[in-house]
Parts: sequence; C-alpha cells; structure tokens
Amino acid sequence: MIVALDERLKLYSFQNHPFNNKRYEAFANSIKNLEGKIKITKGRKAKLKELLLFHSKEYIYFVKKKSKEGIGYLDCGDTPAFPGCYEATCYVVGTVLKIIEKMLKLNENGFVPVAGLHHAYKNKAAGFCIFNDVCIAINYLRKKYRIKKILYFDIDAHHGDGVFYSFLEDPDVYIVDFHQMPLYPGTGLEIEKGKGKAKKTKLNLVLKPFSTDFDFLRKLKRAEAFLKKIKAEFIIMQAGADCLKKDPLANLCLQNPHKFATELLKKYAKKWKCNIIALGGGGYNIKNCLKAWTSVIKNLI
Repeated sequence: MIVALDERLKLYSFQNHPFNNKRYEAFANSIKNLEGKIKITKGRKAKLKELLLFHSKEYIYFVKKKSKEGIGYLDCGDTPAFPGCYEATCYVVGTVLKIIEKMLKLNENGFVPVAGLHHAYKNKAAGFCIFNDVCIAINYLRKKYRIKKILYFDIDAHHGDGVFYSFLEDPDVYIVDFHQMPLYPGTGLEIEKGKGKAKKTKLNLVLKPFSTDFDFLRKLKRAEAFLKKIKAEFIIMQAGADCLKKDPLANLCLQNPHKFATELLKKYAKKWKCNIIALGGGGYNIKNCLKAWTSVIKNLI
C-alpha cells in the first residue's frame, strides 16, 4: 500500500476556508501508526503537458495569472485565488500521477489525501477545485499505460460533476457516484446514465439529507449490480469524508461508508486483477477525515 505524504500538499489551502491545510496536517500525524504497513512516498509537481491532458491552455494560463495576482476568484465565487495556487494544484495533480506510476510498477494500491478535485472542468474551476486530477489521471492512464477501461467510484457528499459530465459520452469510463441531493452542485440525477455509446455506463446514486448507513447499503447493492456487468482495468475511488455525520457542508448521517465501499471495490479489484487509487476528496470535519481516510487505507492494505 503506497501513501503520499508530502508537505507541499499543504500548499493547496484556502485562507479562512473549510478546505485548508489542517486536514493534511492531522492526517500526516495520524498515519504514523500505520508506518510499518505502508510505503510512504513523496509527490511531485505536474508538468504543463500533463495538465494539457485534460485542461485547455487558455484556462491553465488564466490560473497562472490569478496565482501571481493572488486575489479574486477562479470561478463565480466558490474557489478563491491565492498566491501560488497554480503551483499548489500542480503538486496535487503531480502527486496523483506519481502514486499511479509507483502503484503500477509495484502492483500495489495507493492513497493521496489531498486530491480528488472532482468539480473542475476543462475550462473552469468550481467548488474549491482548480485542476481536476481525476480527469487528468484517467487520460494519463490511457496515454502512458494504454489502460482503457477505468472505474471512477465517488462517495463524496457532493456530485463529482466535473468527472461525470466530462466523460458522459465515453463508454470506457464507468462511473458510480453517491451524493446528497439537494446539495451543491445540484447535478447527478439518477436518470442520467451516460449518452450515446456510453449509455448505461454511469450510475448516480442519490442520498437524501440525513441518510444513514442503512440507506447507503441499500444503494450499495445497486452499485454492486452495476459492477457485476462491467470489467475495469483500474479503479479510482474518491473517498470524500463529507458524507459522514456532522460535516459542516453536508447533511448526511453516515458512519462507515468508507469501509463498506472499500471492501466492495477490493472484491472487484481482485476479480478484475487491477489496482485501486483512493483520493481524499472533500470533508471539513477533521475527525471525520481521519476516520474515513484511515478506514480506506486499512481496508486496502
């Protein structure tokens, strides 16, 4: 099991904001208990050509410009610019790619705590997400490793719209997305299952506010029925902790979804003979982040 630990991941932190570096610091301190069972790896900075695997050149240069200015917003008001925000998000993307490289070399699973920025689109930031490391990773797996069929499994409280709609018509990107509704970004209806050749390759699973583990497990059965019909070559899990009870930005009351989801994905990874990378995603109650992320790591070891 490979876990990314790098102080530079702390740079992806918005001032006076729920998404801040205290999440990473708490995780780095807590993970020491597992050091004998995991391989700790530093990250790296993404190259321009890697960002261009998903994002437009115009948008990348816009982020660079706002990064130097260090003021204003990268979108309509959710994602503040800050000095060095370009470099900070490049470390997130580069670290995900480096962990993937190491995973495939050693045939291991992996985890990156500051990653899973699933709201960003090709040409815009959204929902605290500047560059979409998930979409870049999907295209990187295809270009460098010729891995074609990829499962994206998202249990963050918020719909992973940047991933879902970017691959809506791609039949080789399977998506299972649990999310609260109503909640930002307000997308992800269960009737949306992909378009064209990609019809029935996507599964949105909506949870009402105050849903419990009972509700999650009921939806998880639908997820397993979906997994039985596909075969992936790589699994990306977005393990956001904001689906847990007492998160300040969501209203779900889940207790152990990370354990349940990871066990299911591990079962299918074994069946398909493929690897799983888990990404920390959202989560704005630090105790919940530690509980969720360590649960994923322990189940992937």
